[in-house]
Amino acid sequence: MKYFSLTALLVAILAFMAVAEEPPPRGGVGKVTIITDPPNSQVFLGGEDLGKSPIVEREFKSGRHTLVVIDQGFELINERFNVWPNKVNTFGGKTVIPKGHIRITTTPAKCIIYVDGEHSDQTGGAALTVRNLDAGDHVVRAECSNRKSVEELVKVEGEKTIEVHLDATGKKKK
Repeated sequence: MKYFSLTALLVAILAFMAVAEEPPPRGGVGKVTIITDPPNSQVFLGGEDLGKSPIVEREFKSGRHTLVVIDQGFELINERFNVWPNKVNTFGGKTVIPKGHIRITTTPAKCIIYVDGEHSDQTGGAALTVRNLDAGDHVVRAECSNRKSVEELVKVEGEKTIEVHLDATGKKKK
């Protein structure tokens, strides 16, 4: 009996998943609401330019479409979006520009800073913020006044500032 119940449950789940994957019928009309955070992103649905977000209850042909959201020249969203006829179909999402910053402090205080092998600036006794780096991994190197250098692999995240301290004194951390 236990085996039968488990099998029946599995069949029901698979049947539900098969129905959930069915595309919406074409030829009808539904309404779309596209909300992005922050607003004012350019919205394209099925290749058609819908304008700037938010888009609220705009009529659109039913079917399976590609939703593309672009902000500041970056394609931030590119995904399938189903428009069901006679329904309001809603998308809401946070858009993150894939650029971030690294705030660097050093010991000793005066160091020349390189990011990915390119000269950025120097710390000169104060923190240095290197701005608008692509999200992902970057090698940050400090060549310091004590003739020592140190480098670290830093992961930059979109719209965030990552704090890094580079110690070129050669002392071991406790």
